[in-house]
Amino acid sequence: MEGMIIALEGAEGSGRTFHVNSLKSFLEEEGYGVITFGLGLSKLMGEPIARKKRDIVFQRRTLFLAYVTDLADQVENVVKPSLKAGFVAIADGYVSTLMAWGMTRGLEPSWMKEVLNALPKSNLSLGLVSSPDEIMRRILRKKGTLDPFSSGIDVCINGELFSSYRQYLENFQTNLIEVMKDGTIVDTGRSFEVVKDEIAKIVGGRLET
Repeated sequence: MEGMIIALEGAEGSGRTFHVNSLKSFLEEEGYGVITFGLGLSKLMGEPIARKKRDIVFQRRTLFLAYVTDLADQVENVVKPSLKAGFVAIADGYVSTLMAWGMTRGLEPSWMKEVLNALPKSNLSLGLVSSPDEIMRRILRKKGTLDPFSSGIDVCINGELFSSYRQYLENFQTNLIEVMKDGTIVDTGRSFEVVKDEIAKIVGGRLET
């Protein structure tokens, strides 16, 4: 049986990684083979991307292409072989996250779609959203600070970090919802257990069809 790609999409702090790991554990308990992949996680491009994100003069279009190259490397070397073996591949950020990232930075949707056509489509995509203030609280709890570069905020909206970050998140999530207008949006502002159970129910139903 051919496997499938399940993508959890959203901004940093939306709960993507927490729920990728939770979903992986749930599916493994159900007897599925599972692998994970995602933005900036390949051995080929992960470290170069991390370095370039701190270079404010790095072209946004070039950084977008670096993210796509990073995903393509993981797809070719990890995801495709796993799908052929019947595994479920869970993406910690995939095509819709990249589209929202680029739209927030003014990149042309038609150009991005053409580039992203090189990647296989996900079988199921869930957009994870929460209030900007909740997302900022999560990042502060995890990192102790809002670093505009490690958080991917190369967009200088105004001189005040918190209000800039809030506006960035509002724009990003508006774009994500637009990109995923035919998909499923999950509000992660609720308790972790409630959201975990909702995601497991959605994914479980999709795997049974």
